[in-house]
Amino acid sequence: MRRSWIAGLLGCFILTFGARLSAQSPPAPQKAVTIQGIVVDDSESPVASAEVGLKLAGREPVFVRTGADGRFTFGTVLLTPGTITVRRLGYHVRVVTVATDVEPVIVDASGGRMAEFQDHRQQSIFGRFFDQKDIQKLSPRFISDLFRNVPGASVQTASGFGNSVRLRGCKPRIWVNGVKTQDAEIDEVARPSEVDGIEIYSSWAGTPPQYMDRENRACGTVVLWTRR
Repeated sequence: MRRSWIAGLLGCFILTFGARLSAQSPPAPQKAVTIQGIVVDDSESPVASAEVGLKLAGREPVFVRTGADGRFTFGTVLLTPGTITVRRLGYHVRVVTVATDVEPVIVDASGGRMAEFQDHRQQSIFGRFFDQKDIQKLSPRFISDLFRNVPGASVQTASGFGNSVRLRGCKPRIWVNGVKTQDAEIDEVARPSEVDGIEIYSSWAGTPPQYMDRENRACGTVVLWTRR
């Protein structure tokens, strides 16, 4: 029995979705194979309980769910052209084409939870950006520690939890996954391990229009994208 592997990248709010199908040798038509794979998010963390559907030509679709490690298996199927569809609440649906040739099949598509973050990062010349890899590299105790080297930002010990962050001397407006918070300190919103991306705008210059707040226009804006 030949084994085929499919690895997928499932974005939440951006990132590129990727999928691969590789084979050791050209399969005979309708040869029995085992299809296995792993579903991960844009920070390459496993996505548990995702629904994975396999629809092959001439057959009824079958469904499995990913385990805690993001892995799934379709055991002993007769391989014909078809698709694998991945669904999970809070994620964009992804469809991967299943081929029967020996060449790897690679599918890329924009979208997902971090697409907006990446789009802003590519287009902005005024914002400061940290993704999960940046955060892991810096290994901050609090999210506020990321602001220590941001121009126009100051960080002071808070009376409660974590630190207080000020941009240009006043409290920035904080948005979490597109929702505006009220009077929140950055360290009260999330821990570093829960954040996939941070956008920091010290003024209105470069701030995406949907995150401009006239009531707080002089104090900068912080946009967080979390895993929750």
